[in-house]
Order: sequence, then C-alpha cells, then structure tokens
Amino acid sequence: MGFYLKLAWRNIFRNRRRTFLTGLIIGIGLAAMIFVDAYIVGMKDTMIASATSSFLGHAQIHREGFQDSQDAELTIAGAGRLIEQLGNDPDVEAFTRRSLTYGTVSAPAEIASVVIYGVVPETEKELSKVDESMVDGTYLQGGRSTAALIGQELAERLEVDLGDRIVLTATQAGSGELSQTLFRVGGVFRMHIGEIDSSTVFVSLESAQDLLGIGEGIHEIALRFGSSSYAVERGEQFSREYSRFGNVAETWQQLVPQIKYVLDMTNISILITVILVFAMIVFGIINTMFMALYERTFEFGVLRAVGTRPGRLRNLIVIEAGSLALYAVALGMVLGGTVTLISALTGLDLTGVEFAGATFTSRIYPVFSVRQFTMYPLLVFAFTCLVSLYPARHAGRMSVARALQRAL
Repeated sequence: MGFYLKLAWRNIFRNRRRTFLTGLIIGIGLAAMIFVDAYIVGMKDTMIASATSSFLGHAQIHREGFQDSQDAELTIAGAGRLIEQLGNDPDVEAFTRRSLTYGTVSAPAEIASVVIYGVVPETEKELSKVDESMVDGTYLQGGRSTAALIGQELAERLEVDLGDRIVLTATQAGSGELSQTLFRVGGVFRMHIGEIDSSTVFVSLESAQDLLGIGEGIHEIALRFGSSSYAVERGEQFSREYSRFGNVAETWQQLVPQIKYVLDMTNISILITVILVFAMIVFGIINTMFMALYERTFEFGVLRAVGTRPGRLRNLIVIEAGSLALYAVALGMVLGGTVTLISALTGLDLTGVEFAGATFTSRIYPVFSVRQFTMYPLLVFAFTCLVSLYPARHAGRMSVARALQRAL
C-alpha cells in the first residue's frame, strides 16, 4: 500500500496545472459548503434573537381566543397563580406582564391607528429592547404616569416632540364605550422594526388598565427561558404545563410560525449547495482521471504486461483520486475557513430588513461549527473516491494489446 500511495502522489503531480485546477474546483466547492453552512447557522441565530429578544420573548401566555379577537375583556385567568408558578420555574429566566389593545392616538396635526401596550417598566427591560432603543427623552416610569413612548416614525407622522400632548382612545372592556386619556410624549424610540416604530405606543401598565377599565387584569405574559433552545426542545411540555385556567401558552415557534418554516427551508439551501458541489466533483474527477488514463495508456499496458493484476491497477486509480481529494480538501478548508473568518469579523449588515415576519436588529455573523471541518471534508473525500471507481473500472478492463499499441 505504501508503494502505491507514493506512486499515486507522484502521478497526480505529473501535470501540476491540471491537478491544481481540479483541486481548486473541488476546494472552492468545499469552501462554499463551509461558508454557506456557517452563514445559515448565523442567520438562524440572528433571526431567532431578533424575533425573541426585541419584544416577543421566547414564549407568551394569553387568554384563549384573545390572539384572534383582541377583545379587551379576555384578560388572563388566574394570572396571580401563573405568575407565582413562573417565578418558581427554574427554566424561566424572566417574565413581564402586559396589557394591549388597538386604539388611536390623536395629535393636533394627525390621528393614527396604533397598538397600545401597557407595560411594567422594570420587568419589561429584561424581555424587550424598548429601553435600549430610546433616541430621545427618557424611558417609562412605573405607576399611573401620563408619559407615553412612541416610535420615531409615528412621532414624525404626528409631528410631535417631547412634552407634546397626545390623546389615546380605546374601547373599554365590558361597556364597549370609548375611553380617552391625555398623555405627554415622554420618549421616542427606534427599534428598527417597522410595525412597532410606526404604530405602537407604550404606557405604564396601570395607566393602560385605567384606560381599558380592566382593573388589575392583564392580557399577556411574555417570558424568556434560561436557554434559547428550550422553546425548541421542550416547547410542547411548556405549553401543556401553562395552558390552564382557560389560557393558552405558546412558544415563539407557534407565535411566529413563518420563522420556523424559513428555518426549515434553510436546510434545503445547504442540501442544494452539497448537491452542486458533488456535481462539480463528479465532472472534475471523471474528467481528470480519464485524461490521466488517456495520457498513461501505454504505461498501464506495460504494468499489465509485466503481471500487474487489474485489481491493483484499479486500486492505484482510486488511491490517486483519494490523494487528489486530500489535496482539494486541504485547499478547501483553508479557503472556506479564511472567507468565513473574514465574514465573521465584519458581519453582514441587514439591520432593519424584514424577512418572514422577523426584522433583523443586528448584523449577521457566520458561526463556525465542528461539522464544517469534519463532516463536509469527509463527505468530499469519500464521494471523490466513490466517483473514481468508474475510471478505475475502465482501467482494470483495459486491453493490454491495445494499450501497448498506443506507443506505436
């Protein structure tokens, strides 16, 4: 075996240019597999983080039917017991209470339809990035405050600045009558999420409860798990445990199912890349091996004439292909690692771009993983050796007489 391995390395470098080009083609394919995989993993992480850490949270609890009707009367049943249970749950890292309703905001220059959120400022900081997104003014204070936070796009539309008066109008629970409350613009935020920046108003929970006439009722509990993978691995268990008292507990996968579908589709992207790379290997290796066979036909004829068995000749071709694969894999790992590293340092800025219901709030950085430098190179090596069986079979069945006539 050692003799054939040494002979194989000498043979593949007889034509250095052809070996380099073939190795480069396969290496670029492997590099593409490494980069695409790293980029998709990074995109998945960024998409999930953008969707869950900006405002949504890893999971939410609502009264059954509230998500469909947005009826202010449908407050969470047994909220006190649920909050106590969440506080004792080791898997839940943080949670916050919210009320929400559709309404309007009025200013001297304009009136607009908005979603009015009542939040607890202290706990909201742990679930969303509203406090980190302030561009002017101050964050909310607790209690029955008259301060309101509005998005930058909404502020420009209403033509209001800090301290200006705005009127929030909503339908009261139970009576169905319109309720109006005067607020002042206490702060302006920009979360780079179009829906929130252009049509959302945040006030304190107590102020929103007074506006809606729901007493101490709440419409939503948003929470974050200790591990971001918990929602994927044990989401069904969480839903069963907290869907009680007529409430529905849902993870981000259920709240924003289009993101889950997109994440599933990304696996198809990796598969397509793998198929294209393997197609490059098929044409590259078969072309290279058959060109080598054509050039060395007389040499193979002599080997057969002096007693070399067809099986040994086939082994030589496969070993040569394997040696070429090792060269290509090394080249591909260097290229793929370099490109991915540069991209991981700079990132791809898609901030503000909305995709599948989620808005990217940060750069996308490719993520390295072990499989990129183990599974993919092994697949390329194994597939290259597998493809080489076809030219190896052709070499083993070569006619000795015809092969020797090639020298004439």
